[in-house]
Amino acid sequence: MRWLGRACLGALLLLGGLGGPAFASSAKVVGAHAEVREGVLYLDVDFKLSLDKEMIEAMQNAIPLNLSVQAVIEQPRDWWMGQTIAEDERRYQLEYHALSKTWLITDVLEHEARSFSSLKGALRSLQRIRAWPITTAQKLHHTGHLVGRVRMVLDVNKLPLPLRFPALFDSRWALNSDWFLWSVPR
Repeated sequence: MRWLGRACLGALLLLGGLGGPAFASSAKVVGAHAEVREGVLYLDVDFKLSLDKEMIEAMQNAIPLNLSVQAVIEQPRDWWMGQTIAEDERRYQLEYHALSKTWLITDVLEHEARSFSSLKGALRSLQRIRAWPITTAQKLHHTGHLVGRVRMVLDVNKLPLPLRFPALFDSRWALNSDWFLWSVPR
């Protein structure tokens, strides 16, 4: 029975139940603007990100954060889920390099990396996505109204195994925004 009590106490501590007040991490889409240029729909997105000190400490201990920014364009339907016209995803990895004392953002799909001297600078860069090519303008010539939505999520499956379970339930690791709706130009 003693081990059961210890296991319950350990689970509570892992979930932050006895750890005192916790500052929750958050991601929020604050704006999105799309325009068609040269036959391509480009999206600009602005986020507001805040990281809990536990998340920052994890990165300082060589645990990168993998973020996914997802965009979807749909034609809404009254009687069923909307028909997806186009969708795209950008994946970023945010990590700290202790040897050089720099923060690194890697665009996983483009294999491009940018380094920053501070976490604040790295977050400022992540909070602004510009000229993201979502789809060709040809796909937008459907009858009816088109709606776009965008969000950012933390890829919990890329975290080390011991952090995955707490990250699912602890608000300090809840770096997931709600879907943000934006109008699709023609």
